[in-house]
Amino acid sequence: MKNSYLCLIMKKIRSIRILTFVAVSVLLLLQGIWIANVYRLLQKQLSVQINEVFIICANKDLMIRMESDTATDGVIGSIKSDTTGVLESYELVFQEYLSKKLIFTSLSNLDSIFHSEIAKHNIHGTFIINRINPQTGEIVETTDSLGKGKLQGAMASEIIPIRMDGSEGVQVLLVSPYRALFRQMMFILSLSLLLVLFIGYAFFFLLRSFITEKRLREFQTDFSHALVHNMATPLGTIAQINNLMTNDAFVADADKRKKYAGLARQQILNLQALTDRILTVARSEQSRLVPKTEEIDLVKEIGDMVNSFSTQSKKEVHFSTHFYPQTISFAADRAMLTNAIGNLIDNAIKYSGQSVKIAIHCRLTDDGLLISIKDNGYGISKKDQQVIFAKFERGAAVSRKEAKGFGLGLAYVKSVAEAHGGTVNLFSTKGEGTTFELFLPVFNSDTPFSIQFNSENHD
Repeated sequence: MKNSYLCLIMKKIRSIRILTFVAVSVLLLLQGIWIANVYRLLQKQLSVQINEVFIICANKDLMIRMESDTATDGVIGSIKSDTTGVLESYELVFQEYLSKKLIFTSLSNLDSIFHSEIAKHNIHGTFIINRINPQTGEIVETTDSLGKGKLQGAMASEIIPIRMDGSEGVQVLLVSPYRALFRQMMFILSLSLLLVLFIGYAFFFLLRSFITEKRLREFQTDFSHALVHNMATPLGTIAQINNLMTNDAFVADADKRKKYAGLARQQILNLQALTDRILTVARSEQSRLVPKTEEIDLVKEIGDMVNSFSTQSKKEVHFSTHFYPQTISFAADRAMLTNAIGNLIDNAIKYSGQSVKIAIHCRLTDDGLLISIKDNGYGISKKDQQVIFAKFERGAAVSRKEAKGFGLGLAYVKSVAEAHGGTVNLFSTKGEGTTFELFLPVFNSDTPFSIQFNSENHD
């Protein structure tokens, strides 16, 4: 049931991912087409602007040369009705007239006029001007410093004829027009980049949401199964004992009755501890835990827990306890602290082999109380150590079928430690066991710990 449910979720998530990927791809494709169309439009506009500016500059150069000719007299020339060209027909006649008088177009002067005029239109770039034979394409003269006049990828204007027979003309070339075009498109490209980044972030956030949702659903399913498993054993034991109580022979046997009544009581305490653990973690989500302090005999509490786990565990568990000093009494929340220590012992048993060795050290110093619980279990990897105290995190333990749990135990221990103003740390090497250290300071923020020392040490 669980696998089929998770498979259904995975299929839905996969479908949503595919649809999202297709939608984002189509959007990026449309944006690319739009940018390409804008580029072509700006390219056409730039070409028109350069042509218009070049014609104006050619006319200015013509007027300057006409003013320099003081000997103009009589008829300059005539034109045919079908004469065509970039310049008006009468301007072409003036060009022909000046050429016959050896007053030729100066490319250096034309270049100077053009750069002055093109700057007014806020068009920047490297330009060269060629005197060219339109019929053969031969470059007669050029302002190119390399003397070539022909450049790959340059934007060329229309050829302006300067001879009536069409044997000569002038043309301007914009070297690397892409720079000028991209400069004009800078605002559009910036907006497009921001849009791509926004889409990328939204896509990443959506994927992360899907992954988080998947994990939450898995947590919910695992939590339900673990809760049922942890409640089924105590409830089953209590139900069996309750059935035995209807047997007269069983009721008449005082020893058996006492033994099984104690077992039932222990299972009830286990259920209480389980519900307290879940409720405490739930309360810690809403507000900070506030301990209800009372005087605790740590040696007695840990001794009771050792006896309880030794009796209940199906594994072979060997405990060793060490108290420095022998008697330790201090103020803390009894339920919180015993549940926290119980969680650490329970984890040490669950995440170990069939023969478990657990060493518990309790040391009271001037700074506070240090409780250390060391086992010979499977150990925790460096990767899992980074997240093991988070709620619902079980690390590699998820893959161990024999180790059931909610992933709440260590989160609970951390909450209890912080509620008392303390800390919890772990030291572990995978395959070599784990040591948890729970430190409680001598004084917390509200209530000072009451400490009792005994001069004798017990090891």
